[in-house]
Amino acid sequence: MNMNRNKRFAIIIILVTNAIIISFLESFIPVPIPVPGIKLGLGNIITMIAIAFLGLKDVLFIVVVRCFVVAILTRGVMMLAFSLTGGLLSALVMWLLYKKLSRFFSIKGVSIVGAIVHNTTQITVASFILGQVVVFYYLPILLISAVVTGLITGSIGELAINEVSKKDIFAKTAEPDVNEEEQIPFKSEEDEDLPRAEIKTGMIERREE
Repeated sequence: MNMNRNKRFAIIIILVTNAIIISFLESFIPVPIPVPGIKLGLGNIITMIAIAFLGLKDVLFIVVVRCFVVAILTRGVMMLAFSLTGGLLSALVMWLLYKKLSRFFSIKGVSIVGAIVHNTTQITVASFILGQVVVFYYLPILLISAVVTGLITGSIGELAINEVSKKDIFAKTAEPDVNEEEQIPFKSEEDEDLPRAEIKTGMIERREE
């Protein structure tokens, strides 16, 4: 048990570190559309990996630490309210969709919804802080950008999750969100030997005939 806890803690630290580095480097990437709130959100790739293999508390911890550190290093503490509320709410929604409604949402779909929730939350917080509803004029542009960026990060996240699933890095580290006894190691949907298999959380869940 201690070994599993230590392993999970080490993995969380690695994911947090990578999320901070990716988000920090992203701050130097110029955005083609000069609209406040638009960004690629590459840090969400790490969030999606955490959602696939870790429990909700671990996911939220990673998001909180990333938002705090990146806000201090790049945009200042004043921007923490925007990034933290958007990051936490989008992570919660993505976790629920991925864990509970995975048969209806692909990884890309989960990422797109997460980006939409993130941008909508940020514009709502901005309206509350500024006391003006005029900021909602940016919402259509932010929603369109959320679909595009969510598709990009979702595609990368899907590749990352599939690759990590082939290894035993996260074996027995996640909280019991799913029934481990009904799972076998990850394989592709196109695998001819598993035509009735369903991908969920980077693993294959057997369906009863």
